[in-house]
Amino acid sequence: MMTLTKQQSCWASPKFTIDCLLSNVSRQMEADGCVLEFSEDGCKTTTPDQMAVGDFVKVQLWLEGEEAFVDIRLAEVRRVHNHWIALEVIQVSQTDRVKLKRFLDTLAAMRTEAPAFIDHLLVRA
Repeated sequence: MMTLTKQQSCWASPKFTIDCLLSNVSRQMEADGCVLEFSEDGCKTTTPDQMAVGDFVKVQLWLEGEEAFVDIRLAEVRRVHNHWIALEVIQVSQTDRVKLKRFLDTLAAMRTEAPAFIDHLLVRA
């Protein structure tokens, strides 16, 4: 029971937040940014190698030309390799999901290709 409670609290307030700007969209979304680690002492910038597969993170994904970021409330680390972090998007508000999909659809239309899959994000940090 203790493990379940600890796990639920990790979902509610992940230790890491990734602040990033969408930089490339082909088959998947790619972003450049930084990893912020939260603790009782405050917040500090850290490196991707401090994260492990299975960690839960929050993501602030900025889109070019937009004033507000897309708030990905929960994502799971699927892979960490060098300075790249592969994430699976788990929870994002319907409003932010629509905003992101509209942005990606517009980019895809300009390039005459299929829009990127929005449930996966690759971040260079």
